[in-house]
Amino acid sequence: MAGSEEKRIIARGLNPPGPLLLVKKRLDEFRGGRLRVIVSGEDAADELVTYFAGMDADVEIDRAGDDIHVVVDLTEFGEDA
Repeated sequence: MAGSEEKRIIARGLNPPGPLLLVKKRLDEFRGGRLRVIVSGEDAADELVTYFAGMDADVEIDRAGDDIHVVVDLTEFGEDA
């Protein structure tokens, strides 16, 4: 993961399934790197974690104030994109 660029999707304020739909729509832009999705609620974060875990991607949760950051490593998926 060292040296890989992190991209962001800000989905703050969107209720599920909004953040997941936004990620799915833009996923090809982020393959081969790290992605940080910023959401406002636990339900949206849980939905994203479940989605990325289903892809066998490494997922971390980080909190910054009221925001929840779902950080996923998509470097393994870069060659298949």
